[in-house]
Amino acid sequence: MNKYFCFLFFIIFGLHADAQSEKNDSIIDGDKLSRQELYSLQSKGWMHMKYRGMKYLLNLSNKDYILHFSINCKDSSQKPGFLIEFSNNYRDGTYGGIDFASSELNTSRKIEFFIDGQEFQNPFEDFDETIFKSFKDALKEGKILTIKCFDLEFNTETGKDELELNRELKFMLANGKLLDEAIDCMK
Repeated sequence: MNKYFCFLFFIIFGLHADAQSEKNDSIIDGDKLSRQELYSLQSKGWMHMKYRGMKYLLNLSNKDYILHFSINCKDSSQKPGFLIEFSNNYRDGTYGGIDFASSELNTSRKIEFFIDGQEFQNPFEDFDETIFKSFKDALKEGKILTIKCFDLEFNTETGKDELELNRELKFMLANGKLLDEAIDCMK
C-alpha cells in the first residue's frame, strides 16, 4: 500500500512540476536578455514577453521571423494588429529586428492568413469584431498558422501590376490559452 501512495505522490508531483514548467516556459523576461539573445529565441508556439513593465504576445516558432500579435489589448480602445520582424537567424543575421510586414505598414504588400489550411483573408484589415472572433477562436484550436505575403509586381507580358507570392511563413500554434490573456498592445 505504501508503494501505491509513493507512486501516486510522484505522479502528482511530476504532473504539477510539468504544468508549472509549461507556464514558465511560455513567459520570457525580455529585460534580462541582450538584443542578440532576444532576436535568437525560438519556441513551439505563443509566448508572453515581459519587457520594461509591459507584457506582449509573440510567436517564435519560425526560426527566421518573430510574429507579434496584439489581439487582446488591456486598452480596449486599441484595435488588433500584428507585426512580423526578421530574427537573427534570417540570412546572415544582420536583419534581426527589422520589420517585414505589419497591420500598420502602408505598402503594396497583401497579407493573407490561413489556420490549418482555412483561409481568413486579413482579419486585421477592415476590422470586423465577428470575423475577428472566429479567427481568434481558430487560432486557439489550430496547429499551424500560415501567412502568405504577396507583393504588387509589374508583369511585362500583360503590362499590368499583379500580385505575386513573395513568401509563405508558417508558425506553430501551441499555447493557445495565452491568446485570452490581456496584453499591452503595439501602438
